[in-house]
Amino acid sequence: MGKKGGSNEAAQARADEAARQAKIRSGTTKVNSIFDGQFTPDYFDKQQQNFLDYASPQLEDQFGNASKELTFALTRAGLLDSSARAEKEADLQKTYDLNKQQIADQALSYKTQAQNNVEDARSNLISTLNATGDAEGAASSALTRASALSQPAAYSPLADLFTQFTAGLGTQAALEKANAYAGSGVGNSQIGRYGTGLFGTKGAVQIKP
Repeated sequence: MGKKGGSNEAAQARADEAARQAKIRSGTTKVNSIFDGQFTPDYFDKQQQNFLDYASPQLEDQFGNASKELTFALTRAGLLDSSARAEKEADLQKTYDLNKQQIADQALSYKTQAQNNVEDARSNLISTLNATGDAEGAASSALTRASALSQPAAYSPLADLFTQFTAGLGTQAALEKANAYAGSGVGNSQIGRYGTGLFGTKGAVQIKP
């Protein structure tokens, strides 16, 4: 009797485990179906594009404002038609290009983070499913997590990306112009409060129309 009873218990244990594994497989299928159906490659690409659509217009606006400030400063300094203009416009373009690349990198990071968040949630749900064997609970939790993960990201407005370039443009240009007229010979880096050396009036070449 004891041996037969033991055999029955072992058979029941095997049957119970087989049923549990079947539930785990069913639950895993449901979890994957929920996540794969919602979080497609297009979804992740959209996370990247969403940030580009948000940040790029701000970059363009700031670049336009910085360009205007540069033009005003060059005009006040009498350097609008000089080699200094090409030099500073090149510096401004470099600043723009660097910021554009940083925005692109940040957009990619939103995509990567979204992918990581989804895979972390999937992994946690399946780990819980393996421990509990609760297929229906796993499916319900997957729906809840998918809904939370699909909420739009909150973006903060871009800081002024051209602050270092535009800071003191007008003041420095006026000081350097005055210094050039005075013929003091003092280097640009030593002139004025800002010391930016923004306009090389001493070596600037006036461009004739």
